[in-house]
Amino acid sequence: MSGKWHLGDSLNPQLGFDYWFCKPHGHTRSFYDSEAIWQGEIYREPRYYLDAITDHAVDFLRQDREQPFFLYVGYNGPYGLDQDMREGHRNRHTEYYADKPLTCFPRGETHPWLVQNRDCMNNLTTIRSYASAVSGVDDGVGTILETLDDLAIADDTLVVFTADHGLCAGHNGVWGMGDHSRPLHMFQHNLRVPLLLRHPRIIPQGHVVDELSCNYNFFPSMLDYLGLQDQMPDAALPGRSFAAALRGDSLNWKDETAFHEYENTRCVQTPEWKLIRRYPHGPDELYDMVNDPGERVNLVHDAECAEVQADLDAQMGEFFATYTEPEYDIWEGGRTKAGRATEL
Repeated sequence: MSGKWHLGDSLNPQLGFDYWFCKPHGHTRSFYDSEAIWQGEIYREPRYYLDAITDHAVDFLRQDREQPFFLYVGYNGPYGLDQDMREGHRNRHTEYYADKPLTCFPRGETHPWLVQNRDCMNNLTTIRSYASAVSGVDDGVGTILETLDDLAIADDTLVVFTADHGLCAGHNGVWGMGDHSRPLHMFQHNLRVPLLLRHPRIIPQGHVVDELSCNYNFFPSMLDYLGLQDQMPDAALPGRSFAAALRGDSLNWKDETAFHEYENTRCVQTPEWKLIRRYPHGPDELYDMVNDPGERVNLVHDAECAEVQADLDAQMGEFFATYTEPEYDIWEGGRTKAGRATEL
């Protein structure tokens, strides 16, 4: 494990890891002169943090071994919320982006729900800093892939590139993740994450899967792809396997539906519609994702959409009744894991 660990007790190796370079905290204040954990000790890392994470990943890959390995690389960038975003992110890409307008980042009015990071909205320093951080991660991933090639193990190594959340970087008038607004938001740029997989011996190069999926499909998909289907727990878990698509076959999923939950906010989404409910008093949202992919027009009170809304409501109710742990079901009197008040 090299990088960010956000599940507690960062000081000690977790879950069977025998290589442990870690951040002491989940959040990131800066990428420079920041605390790190190596060999059980906290110290100040003099390198650019993304480079330090990459260096440790490469060090692990180059160790002599005869058995299969698992390497988890948790880049803490691009973060989008750190002080470096405001002051200027400093890496080898900073100069390149210094005069770029980066019109791919939306500019517009700040959403009234946004309570944090309002200073980042329409802020060219922040925008260029975020772009530099993205390119910093690209450097690290490229170095790791080159190392696999150098070691002649690329064809036998499954590489997965993904993230734990998206980010509104001006989209819908918001800068930040879902918990940086009140009420918590579930705009598409916050929900969407990259999912790229490389296994040259099996996965067809350039193959794109268009079906709507969600992160709870990842676990059964990996077990299926690796031939470990019999290791699935007996407990009722959501998700289904998309391993067939990784082999180049068609999925042909008849039902493309995804469910999301963030504290008191729940969402059900199909390729055509997206319904968001907030406990206990709303506000709620309904978007036509075909004609309004930017989620600009809330149709939750539109009588013509009542039938669609009722169907989505039923699907949402059935899903969360089946899979939610009662202890953490805020909607049914449970408690929050994050310690926030349910009225948020």
